[in-house]
Amino acid sequence: MPERHQMLLRDRHGFERTLLLTRAVTLGRQNHCDIVLTDSMISRAHLRIEMESGQWWAEDLKSSHGSFMDDKPLTRLPWKPGNTIRLADGAYFLTLKSETQGATEVNMQAILQTAHLLAEDAELDDILDQSLERLLAISGTDRGFIMLLEGGELVTKVQRGLGKELERSIQLSMSSVHSVFERGEPIWIHNVTDNEKLMSQQSILDLQLKTILCLPLTLQGKRIGVVYLDSKRIITEPVDRPIFEAIVSLCAIAIERARLSEDNLRNQVLATVGQVASSIVHDFKNALFVVRGHAELLEVLNPDTKSKHHVAKILEAVHRLSEMSMDVLDYAKVREPRREKVELTAFLSSLAEAIRPHAGDLGVELSCEDAPCAANLDPVRFARVIENLLANALDAVAEKPGERKVSLAWERVTGGVQIRVADNGKGIPRKVLRRIFEPFFSYGKKKGTGLGMATVKKIIEEHGASIEVKSEEGEGTMVILTIPDHTSTSEHTGGLSSTGQNRSLRQTNPPTPSPGSVKRL
Repeated sequence: MPERHQMLLRDRHGFERTLLLTRAVTLGRQNHCDIVLTDSMISRAHLRIEMESGQWWAEDLKSSHGSFMDDKPLTRLPWKPGNTIRLADGAYFLTLKSETQGATEVNMQAILQTAHLLAEDAELDDILDQSLERLLAISGTDRGFIMLLEGGELVTKVQRGLGKELERSIQLSMSSVHSVFERGEPIWIHNVTDNEKLMSQQSILDLQLKTILCLPLTLQGKRIGVVYLDSKRIITEPVDRPIFEAIVSLCAIAIERARLSEDNLRNQVLATVGQVASSIVHDFKNALFVVRGHAELLEVLNPDTKSKHHVAKILEAVHRLSEMSMDVLDYAKVREPRREKVELTAFLSSLAEAIRPHAGDLGVELSCEDAPCAANLDPVRFARVIENLLANALDAVAEKPGERKVSLAWERVTGGVQIRVADNGKGIPRKVLRRIFEPFFSYGKKKGTGLGMATVKKIIEEHGASIEVKSEEGEGTMVILTIPDHTSTSEHTGGLSSTGQNRSLRQTNPPTPSPGSVKRL
């Protein structure tokens, strides 16, 4: 039977209370601590208690009056049942206790712990982190990840204990993980040695895995993702399988609730942008037109060098403000692309040539990889996409010491055309990568509205195409656009295609593609 650990907390007046320990907790005077202690001798963040490898540990958080075990100052020590920790001068005494739990109690406790996620008003990333931590703790496994369906494809949102390349770090192939999602049938292996098929594979011998769990995240009959968990230990199933599957369903509810909340917020932002655009931006552009006209008139009336300098500054500012106004208008309006057959070599090369002088001023080598092919797209709208991506790439390498490179490449792929914009710049941090398509979010730019990538995404969606961003800090960024053939566009506007490979908009940061698949700068 599994053990349950409790902490007996006694203050200097002899008052006692017992608290169940199921996760790491911080004790201190600050309100954000997990356990708030009001005695004035206690520091704002005094002590942290956490479980590592089946053992509880206590760590003093550099408190003013210290923590003590066996009357010796405590920095970080294992905390075993029966041991007592004294805080400060005896303001509080903490004693660890353990007792055996019955299966029913374990199951009920696990459900109640997970149900707390439904009451939390947290961001989606936090809910995903907490859900995975909860499932790892309840199942007793060591590693895992959660994938969610986005734009018709499963995208890894959170992971623990695994490498950057998931498929090399787990026993199951990704096709098996996708099969669990598509069929809704869990994989439930508590002792791999009982499975002859898995034991015949060298990878499982290398990884030394004993337990593998893979379950779909299902909400009202609709599958929204999948969770994978594994361990090198044989798990004794402290939680029954039906109970654990119910707990996974609770996590699915909490995740979808957080996601819908974020979608609602984005819709409110879009509505606000539309109102601003309709009431202000057109008048603003008219005023800029007047300013531009008077500036050009001044240049004619005063053709001296000094006047030209000031007029040039005015026109530069007007151009920048006009571009910002266009960003707002483009983002606020929903437009149907005016498609036509476009030869990409001439189209993309002309866009690259227009920006080449600026690249030269920055000391950046701008290259084009020509693969003659055509695509059905709106050339005016799509030009804004390429211009924005190239400008971002130049910004990313502008301050990089040494060799600076940006490339624009295109080629035909199955079902459409792929365009790639790559740089060897500073890369994008993981936390930023998650937000690059958010409206009004900007990273690494001193100027702009924060609508550049949001507008790019919107135009891509209008074309029924996909955009994928791959980046590693210090190694550069690659943006991959996949434009479906016009005849198959309808296949990519929602839901899974017959092959499960429909288009999506994703931000990922796996390792850079190998030179054999996509050329790397």
